[in-house]
Amino acid sequence: MVLVRPTVILAAVRSEVPSRAELPLYGMQLVDKGNLWWAEKAAWFRNVPHTAIYPTIGQLEVRIHFGRLAKEAKERGEVGTREKPAYSDRLGRYFVGAAAYIADHMKGFKAPHALPEEKRPSKIRKTFRTLAEREAELETKVRAAAPAR
Repeated sequence: MVLVRPTVILAAVRSEVPSRAELPLYGMQLVDKGNLWWAEKAAWFRNVPHTAIYPTIGQLEVRIHFGRLAKEAKERGEVGTREKPAYSDRLGRYFVGAAAYIADHMKGFKAPHALPEEKRPSKIRKTFRTLAEREAELETKVRAAAPAR
């Protein structure tokens, strides 16, 4: 998955290039087919998921737990490669030591404030900007860019 950098497109619309933190607000993702056997196209564009910009409390907890494990792996000096854990058949034969350490410790972790399935933002609102919002944004920008009479 790639976050397309819209700097060239935005340069025509805005006077400055957005910062790295702002890119998800304006960008789109180029999603690669990868292992999705059912996908017909090799790649496609989509809006950035709403939770990429506004993560839930549970997502923040998982990201913090992952970060702490990565820091622990670095402090322990996890180097080289290790045989993959038994539960990760699709991920290749060997993991980098730190990745194997994180995979071992992330297995089964559930955030204390994880939302139930029906309340997840992806079930309520799939993208940060909806099609209607993007169309309204375009209309506003075209109106603002039109020469005054």
